[in-house]
Amino acid sequence: MSRRRVVVLGAGMAGLTAARRLAGSCDVVVLDKGRGVGGRLATRRLADATFDHGAQFLTTHTPEFADSVAQWVESGVVVPWFRGRIGPDGTNDPDGHVRYRGAKSMNAIAKHLATGLDVRTASLVSSVGRDGAGWTVSMADDSVLEADAVLMTPPVPQTLALLSAGGVELAAAEREALCAVEYDPCVALMVVLDGPSGLVDPGAIDPDDGPIDWMADNRVKGVSDVPAVTIHATAEFSRDHWDVADDEIADALLTAAALEAAAVPGARSIHKWRYARPSVEHSERCLVLDGPAPMVCAGDAFGGAKVEGAALSGAAAADALAQALGLDL
Repeated sequence: MSRRRVVVLGAGMAGLTAARRLAGSCDVVVLDKGRGVGGRLATRRLADATFDHGAQFLTTHTPEFADSVAQWVESGVVVPWFRGRIGPDGTNDPDGHVRYRGAKSMNAIAKHLATGLDVRTASLVSSVGRDGAGWTVSMADDSVLEADAVLMTPPVPQTLALLSAGGVELAAAEREALCAVEYDPCVALMVVLDGPSGLVDPGAIDPDDGPIDWMADNRVKGVSDVPAVTIHATAEFSRDHWDVADDEIADALLTAAALEAAAVPGARSIHKWRYARPSVEHSERCLVLDGPAPMVCAGDAFGGAKVEGAALSGAAAADALAQALGLDL
């Protein structure tokens, strides 16, 4: 009997976690429209600087994810960064949860998870449709992948669009559950500085008010060779300024940041995360869609946000697909 094929859409934490869990029992192909893996485990180079401009750290609240993080620490992939929330005065709670960062970058965590998997980046999917007892995943370049099962980890609105393009009709309860999920946007500013930012160790601030939700000095953090600050705007500011010119957004956030050093001319960039954080989550860690061929929806909007939630959702989705396909993990 030939091995089953599972196509995973999305090479973020959920998709990569699921793919690694399934890879020993079936053929797994991971597709991502981005140039690299990671999704919001994102790192970017600008001039001589390195920025973590998506997820800033990860925490552990469950034994299963704590075990994974412990393995990554032992492998040198992640390191402890600080404990507790960093307040607007730069102090933090020493009794809070440990915040872990990528030893080299947050994106390096995703690259570690992708090792040994069949991951195809820069692969834009145009539709996902049913094909009898299986699925067809149609690509923008007109190629088609056939699959026995599909795992959808993109933000839910993108998942719904792909299924609609493939002519997939969902049950009323399934559509209602998926349409109930909502996300907050986040505008991220990356700026290279001509000197120290003024942020002291551990190099991050979590303001209580104003337009800034989070700010971190990537040099103090340990991922950049030169002073380089990532600023995440609040959901309200991001929503209100989504269509505003990048320079205007950057000027507003830099004024609010009041950094001690100036921005290097021409060395700043805006990235807009449309689906940055789930604001209304699905109550379960994944959603299994009804039909003759298995499909599961997963991601950080399913049963728990942040990096840990995405990982746990990916694991749960892999288990659900394995059960549906009769696989032993």
